[in-house]
Amino acid sequence: MIRTLTYGLLGATLALPVFASAQVPQPSSNAADAQKDPVLAAMLAELHRNASQLQLQSFDKPYFIEYRIDDVTQYEATAGYGALVGEHETHRRVARVTVRVGDYKFDSSGERGDASLQIAALDNDPMALRYALWAATDAAYKNALNNLTAKQATLKSVQTPPQADDFSHEKPVVSIAALAHSDLDREAWKQLTVEATGLYQSDAKTKAFAAEVQTSEGSLQSRLRTEYLVNTEGTIVRKSGVEYRAEVQAQAQATDGMRLERSYSVSGETNADLGTAEHFHNGIVRMLTGLNDLRQAPVIADEYHGPVLLSGNASAHVFDELFARALAAHRPELGSSARTVGPFASSYHTRVLPDFMKVTDDPSLASFDGKPLLGAYAVDDEGVPAQAVTVVDSGRLQSYLMGREPIRDFAVSNGHARAATAGAAAPRVGVLHVESSETVAPDELEKKLVAMGKDQGLDSVYLVDTLSGTERPRTLYRIKVADGSRELVRGAQLGDVDLRLLRSGILAVGNNPYVANTFGDIPSSVIAPPVLFDDVTVKKAEQRNDKLPYYPPPQ
Repeated sequence: MIRTLTYGLLGATLALPVFASAQVPQPSSNAADAQKDPVLAAMLAELHRNASQLQLQSFDKPYFIEYRIDDVTQYEATAGYGALVGEHETHRRVARVTVRVGDYKFDSSGERGDASLQIAALDNDPMALRYALWAATDAAYKNALNNLTAKQATLKSVQTPPQADDFSHEKPVVSIAALAHSDLDREAWKQLTVEATGLYQSDAKTKAFAAEVQTSEGSLQSRLRTEYLVNTEGTIVRKSGVEYRAEVQAQAQATDGMRLERSYSVSGETNADLGTAEHFHNGIVRMLTGLNDLRQAPVIADEYHGPVLLSGNASAHVFDELFARALAAHRPELGSSARTVGPFASSYHTRVLPDFMKVTDDPSLASFDGKPLLGAYAVDDEGVPAQAVTVVDSGRLQSYLMGREPIRDFAVSNGHARAATAGAAAPRVGVLHVESSETVAPDELEKKLVAMGKDQGLDSVYLVDTLSGTERPRTLYRIKVADGSRELVRGAQLGDVDLRLLRSGILAVGNNPYVANTFGDIPSSVIAPPVLFDDVTVKKAEQRNDKLPYYPPPQ
């Protein structure tokens, strides 16, 4: 993950900060363009054939068929200690066929699965593509018939009827985006990554502690995915995107044997997004010097209970880990009276954040304050246009992230169904934006933290700069209440960081939002400000400390 700090120019204010943003480019909506693409043409031909002919005697005919082909090209170069370790590239196509039997109100979909997979041809041969789709359709249809029978039997055994339809009615969409192409300068960035893994022993600022660095490894990754989607409702979608990431990780041990790790990465959708060679070099050096500082830092001693400030980096991580997942709507099992499943199942219209906070998910945002947003998209993986959804307003949960699986009070999709390669589409965040109507400048936020500590009679308070998961600070500072000085500490673990803390424990919010991009099969972005919590536990982490190496590494 790359997290890019974005400083606002506003001071303390009661208005939402305004930052420059850009929208996702709009694709073609001309259905005739589909016939110009050999993959879409083959998919449509086989879809029309199966839609008209597929039916086993004495059994129901499918009311809905969907074809999706994921075309993925992945490249990776790995490096270690200043040398190239490996390099490889893969290209694959996977067809996923979904067949639904029954009707929109009650159909064959469920936990048993309603799709079938086939490896598809790479060379655009129409008959080879259609053969893979035909085989997958046959298997999916037979599974759907079995699933419907089993589901009908289950329905007879429960008292509570279904709370919503099984599948939503959506307008057909034609969206044919241009095919993406990689503009990554592979040789240049491969060399930069290789050299970066050797900086610990070659840069003037790191040579002095080179012997303390036990591992230094890096990777350069490129991922190009084109998704083709057609269904019997008339939807035709082609979307295509590429993403890159260069990352270096280093490990060391403190004198007491505690293992420590730090990493630095850059990511983006264009070669220019990765930045300059100098920027990458400087980031690696900062990471290495930070690792050495951490190695020499003291271990946290006494358990602490009190105010804790999370930087934008750490805040974005917490909202991604805790909050984003809770916003997804999932249909409960048959017989349940619940609206959805998960921690927000019964939270509709109730307070989940302080009343001065607002959260939206807007996949149409392609950039924020000049930073690319990897989670942006125009159409989701069920062929529904992406929509901006205000999930929380004035602290209250107003909506959920929806795919085409309705829940009570939410009958249609809001364009948030997302799928990994060959996987089922399910509600996920695209670009989650956490905002506050009451914000303060960074220095004022830290002063407030210190003042709270003084009021509570504490000797020191804590600032979490970077975080792993929701409990393990990667960079943690102890701030002395007497003079405001900072001290880096290590070996800590946070407690009580949960949805309750987000609902009732946020006292103040910074005005300098942070962009956190997640690279991967389902890329996402979180824009979040620093937050000040009223009461968090900071204690010594229980972990094993290994023996130090018996002799130094080669020089």
